[in-house]
Amino acid sequence: MGNINSERINRLRELMKRDGIHYYIVPTSDPHMSEYLCDHYKLREYLSGFTGSAGTLLVSDDEAFLWTDGRYYIQAEKELEGSGIKLMRMQDEGVPTIFEYLETNVSDDQVIGFDGNVVSVSFFMELCDIMPDDAGFRTDVCYAGEVWEDRPERPAEKVMVLSDDISGKPASEKIEDIRRFLSDCSMDACFLADLSDIMWIFNIRGNDIPYNPVAYSYAVISRDDAVLFIDEACMSEELKSASSENGYRLMLYEGIFEFAEEKKNDPEMSEIICDFSSINHRLFNILNEYEYLADIPSHEYIKKHIKNETEISLSRRYHIEDAVSVINWIYDIKEMLKERKITEYAAAKLVDEYRGRCDGFVEPSFATICAYAENGAIVHYEPEKEGSKYLEKGGFVLLDSGGQYKGATTDITRTVALGELSYEEKRAYTAVLKGHLRLMSLIFLKGVRGENIDIAARSPIWEIYTDYKHGTGHGVGSFLNVHEGPQSFNYHIREEKVQPILESGMITSDEPGIYIEGKYGIRLENLLLCVEKEKNEWGTFLAFEPLSLVPFERDAIITEMLNEDELNALNDYHKLVYDTLKDRFEGEMLDWFEEQTDPL
Repeated sequence: MGNINSERINRLRELMKRDGIHYYIVPTSDPHMSEYLCDHYKLREYLSGFTGSAGTLLVSDDEAFLWTDGRYYIQAEKELEGSGIKLMRMQDEGVPTIFEYLETNVSDDQVIGFDGNVVSVSFFMELCDIMPDDAGFRTDVCYAGEVWEDRPERPAEKVMVLSDDISGKPASEKIEDIRRFLSDCSMDACFLADLSDIMWIFNIRGNDIPYNPVAYSYAVISRDDAVLFIDEACMSEELKSASSENGYRLMLYEGIFEFAEEKKNDPEMSEIICDFSSINHRLFNILNEYEYLADIPSHEYIKKHIKNETEISLSRRYHIEDAVSVINWIYDIKEMLKERKITEYAAAKLVDEYRGRCDGFVEPSFATICAYAENGAIVHYEPEKEGSKYLEKGGFVLLDSGGQYKGATTDITRTVALGELSYEEKRAYTAVLKGHLRLMSLIFLKGVRGENIDIAARSPIWEIYTDYKHGTGHGVGSFLNVHEGPQSFNYHIREEKVQPILESGMITSDEPGIYIEGKYGIRLENLLLCVEKEKNEWGTFLAFEPLSLVPFERDAIITEMLNEDELNALNDYHKLVYDTLKDRFEGEMLDWFEEQTDPL
């Protein structure tokens, strides 16, 4: 693999030399800045061999670098071996960012190139801020077609239109909400590129990106018009009917650029808004010629992160179905290992199979992570059919999995003991559990943001002088993307991306962890619904309702490490799990389930 990728990098260098480009940037993105990509846009993976979902490749005349975050350090080291690409560990002390590296190394007469279709405005602006005035840019250089043989086509499948009893609100009303926002801020129109935003507004779901039910599309909403730009192959009769009923027009996907050019001299669309984090550079170049262009985060006018009552009800319902699948998996894996071994890959497929039996299930919400022993330390480890480890008696297996249901998205992680554990493993598990319980049990005043409360989950892990190189929590969609902002639990303050305050109706994950390379990985994750607890003269107090309902691993807990509040929180959670699910099991499985949820 390394030789293949070094050859591909050298072919890229030949093209760069031909075009006078000294540094070429290959991000992990598509024209909508999506986190997960269809195969058509995986140029960075094709060139580097690194298969993680986050990373930026930089190629120069004689060097190549790949920046990625702490979730992928171990994986990237293995996958980049032999490629000649140097791994840049983004969160490690002393490692420059890609912008710092370029600022230090690019001289005045050199040229930086990239494909403006897949680079965000925000990225380009930061690049401009640090580059010498005389440094050149080529923003129209797409080498994928030349360097990538047999490049897959971009998918375009017919979309599903959601009924109101799934969406909770007609598309026509969502469009009117955006128009009210435009009126309030005296703007004429908004241009939309984030696929999850567009799916949510128009109450449609697609199948263009694995695990994310989205379709490649753009949208423009003005005071008196609404247009959805989407491939003709996606335009089902159902969609055509819905567009007529909800007052929006359908135009072809690539037509967004011609439309934007035509409207830039329209006096009724002279002042526009968009979210720079999801707009690609090519479209921005057109929008920037309008009389006034404002960068406003889409969550200020698209409130999909605050679930409505229908979405909350469906989330509760499908989390129950989801929990039954995961609990059955845990029980069956432990029973199987009494008689025979099973590979990580087969175990991952088994939980997918259990979910597939649930009413309303559509597909997994991401590739199932099933990691035994030392593989658990690879944060986003995905077992392959050939060569995956066998689960054995003893140690931990980490299962991180989720489902897309017609009305809800789930995401849950449990680290399961398969037999005898060392004291070190139990101590680490208990520390992670303490952090999880502290965050889940938190009561806080409205006005708090995610970065303010991340310490609740991290403090027990910091107390044993350990940490984890990922956020504690991410927002989750409603039958949409499993990673969906804008809120998160992460103490790293990003000035370029201000967190919203936490509000009732938000669904966010709670997933602290400990990862010891070469030994084990532990992560415990529930999805939490933010709810209003009490309102008084001091303000509005909020708390979390756990949506995920799967017992924690009793055999891995050192009870003496839990304080009284943590022990009560654990027992209360297990009582909730038992009371909610006891009628779903019978016989020996029910006996086992009762044991798992008994008070400690």
